[in-house]
Amino acid sequence: MISSIKIKGFRGFAEEQELKLSIPDGKKGSGLTVIVGPNNGGKSTIIEAFKAVSSRSDISFSEGQRNKVVGSRVEITLQTCDKKKIDGKYFHTYILKTHSAGGSEAERTFRIDDLPIIVLPSRRFFNPYSNKASYGGDRLRALSKSIMLKPRGQPIDAEDNGLFDLVKDPELKGTFDDLLEKVLGYRLSWTIDLSNAGDYYVKICQQNVDHDSDGLGEGLVSLLFLVEALLNSLPGKLLVIDEPELSLHPELQRNLLEVILKHTKDKQVLYATHSPEMVSIESILNGGTLCRVAKQGNTSKIHKLDLDDDTKKFLENSIENINFPHVFGYDARSCFFLGDGVLIVEGQEDVVLLKKALRLLDIKGKINFFGFGAGGAGNIKYILAILSSLGFERICCLYDGNKKAEKDDVEKRFQQYYFELLNANDIRDKECELRSKCNFLKDENYCKDCQNRITKGIFDIHRKEIDKDYSDGLKEILERIQVNLSC
Repeated sequence: MISSIKIKGFRGFAEEQELKLSIPDGKKGSGLTVIVGPNNGGKSTIIEAFKAVSSRSDISFSEGQRNKVVGSRVEITLQTCDKKKIDGKYFHTYILKTHSAGGSEAERTFRIDDLPIIVLPSRRFFNPYSNKASYGGDRLRALSKSIMLKPRGQPIDAEDNGLFDLVKDPELKGTFDDLLEKVLGYRLSWTIDLSNAGDYYVKICQQNVDHDSDGLGEGLVSLLFLVEALLNSLPGKLLVIDEPELSLHPELQRNLLEVILKHTKDKQVLYATHSPEMVSIESILNGGTLCRVAKQGNTSKIHKLDLDDDTKKFLENSIENINFPHVFGYDARSCFFLGDGVLIVEGQEDVVLLKKALRLLDIKGKINFFGFGAGGAGNIKYILAILSSLGFERICCLYDGNKKAEKDDVEKRFQQYYFELLNANDIRDKECELRSKCNFLKDENYCKDCQNRITKGIFDIHRKEIDKDYSDGLKEILERIQVNLSC
């Protein structure tokens, strides 16, 4: 199995960076490695590195692919680990690098047949007709044909397309169709046919009407390749996918993720994604890997999520929290794809009302909130631990005004980040917890004998207006936060 890949001098990787892959151990999602991060951060470069090192062709790195900061030299190092010794060793290292004399040409320290890797490009499509269809070869091929100098999205021709092999084996095609049905939610009827012009094509039958794959949506065509690759990625092989979610409905993305999670109990899958739907907390808890790749200074850097016991326990509790099930919901996971700059607040009311305050106070610019809050002040330290591990450099935390001691304690631990206190004890006026049982109400709102039980907040109790006593102070706080998030 592939244990790690190191990249240096390739595109944005001016400094050597290492990505350690998950090794499956029987748990759901334990063999899954997911790469997230902003656009132009370096995610696709990692996929390209796997394509380069597993390519059957001789490799040339163009000027634009070689990083000038490190002398236009590229080096990609792959390490495998095996339960059984091979040639007396458990670990093997494979290196692809440009020649010491310089220039575009690269050399290998290994035979290409040694590497069990399948690589799927981001745009999985093919010309619906092909006169090059090949029914030969091993249906369980270990390596994809990938040529480095091609653009990132390339059609998959018939000779590289395992779909053409499936139709020869009814049992294998049935297994493929079963797997595809789990993602689609219905059974797709398809086969390979030959036109009168002598061209092979994929024929789809829907509602008693036959048509070729040119009439299919791009997402469905992509799924055909994804499912075929999953079927062919046996234990010991690594399947690498660039953006598996492309052109797929969110429901199908969730179905696909579930299939992949079960698949990676005993197999390795790595993919780069822009979709929060393809980030699995269950996989992370079961030993799967989440990495964020982003530009820092003049280089792309890889940050692997590492959880201490307390943060892991928090993550476990968060996915079963019936009061705050959204703590790591879609909006929270979306933050993993930001370049940087996140504001963490205590709860969902804070997020909604602070966004409203930005409008009411006419504060220009945007603030990226972490989901719908941390689910309580006590959880902010765990969110910070996660984002810190993923390499975020600009984070602000805003605590309620009565949480100074808690804020100060967390601030000591995370001194690299910015902390603020709300200039009120809460984001809005809160009713006394005993109000429904109180016999001493004044103006149907305040207790005349126990006003200390009323929590005064920034907004009125109906969340409509900002209390004028707090508006100026709140505006200053939000403007300071904006400055620190944008530095």
